Amino acid sequence: MKTKLSKIIISSVLFFTTFLVVQSCAVASLPSEPMNFSKLSEKGLLVGSVTFPTDTPNFNGYFFRLTNNTSQEFQIDRNQRGQLDEGKTYLFAIERPVGVSEIPSVRLFHNSGMIAGQYDVRTGGFSIPYEIKKGEITYIGNITFNDYAKKGDVVVGLNNKFERDIEELKKLQPSIDWNSVKNDENKKIEYNDKKARL
Repeated sequence: MKTKLSKIIISSVLFFTTFLVVQSCAVASLPSEPMNFSKLSEKGLLVGSVTFPTDTPNFNGYFFRLTNNTSQEFQIDRNQRGQLDEGKTYLFAIERPVGVSEIPSVRLFHNSGMIAGQYDVRTGGFSIPYEIKKGEITYIGNITFNDYAKKGDVVVGLNNKFERDIEELKKLQPSIDWNSVKNDENKKIEYNDKKARL
């Protein structure tokens, strides 16, 4: 009886530790508190949105990797409804260091409730390049992510939904001067020979 109880306690501790480690590596996609970003900021602001095809998430965690002189992830929490498209689209606004950067992958966390059922999958095969400038707001676009993609389906895409996304961000973060946001209508996603797959 004691051995069984010990195993349950150890499994529970390991589960929560793993969950906390996975969560601690990422930043929130859109802070709920007012952001202090301005033209005088030392960093730049990366903004955009992520759209999923269904209301029901296929994974427990979605972590979009940002590279630069620092690597960081931002998390989309699908346990909460998104701000647009009847909850399927999530906005993001993240301060980033100055420089050329990209989103090259998405880490997907799955947790069936058992330690043995936890795993990460990283999609790659694509790059969404962007440049961050001091005190500027860069709109990267609307990233579509098909978490139910089958073999041969496009997993990650990019569209320009500038007006829709910025109008909603203005409501959620009214302290920011959104008139200076840069919209690059020619921004494209780049694919490589390692096609993104789940």
